[in-house]
Amino acid sequence: LVLHARQLSHLEPLVKELRGRGVEARAVAAELSEGAQVDTMIDGVLRDLGGLDILYNNAAIMSPWRDPHTTPSEDYRKTFEINVVALVRLCDRFLPAMVSRRWGRIVNVTSGIENIRELLPYSMSKAAVDRYVRDVTPSLEGSCVIMSLLDPGWLRTDLGGEKAPN
Repeated sequence: LVLHARQLSHLEPLVKELRGRGVEARAVAAELSEGAQVDTMIDGVLRDLGGLDILYNNAAIMSPWRDPHTTPSEDYRKTFEINVVALVRLCDRFLPAMVSRRWGRIVNVTSGIENIRELLPYSMSKAAVDRYVRDVTPSLEGSCVIMSLLDPGWLRTDLGGEKAPN
């Protein structure tokens, strides 16, 4: 099990717990808004493990709530860098080994968010993830590799906030 966080220290307790239960676990770190860090992390996993069997992409940020027509371009840039570009980089780099082995699963977490103009960078980034998956999956036909989208709904997390019903 390969676990990712921005800082290795965030994963130390979980890795220790998993290893205590007999699970082979390792931690990797990268700031997803920094392309060089993402590539270094991927390079290490490919070098050390030869790839992944299952990639679960659930990392994302939500831009701040903004009044309509006031969203600064930096909100779009950072949101897309983390929610789209890093996800695409992970998929594109791990897919070839999966196809070569004729087995792999990639789950990309998406969102059904719509009609909330104040969170447009987030909703647009999730629409881009949806489009990426829909455009890539036909090329995987017959490869025994499955790429899918998962929308778990509004969840009570650091991202979803305290008012989320699930």
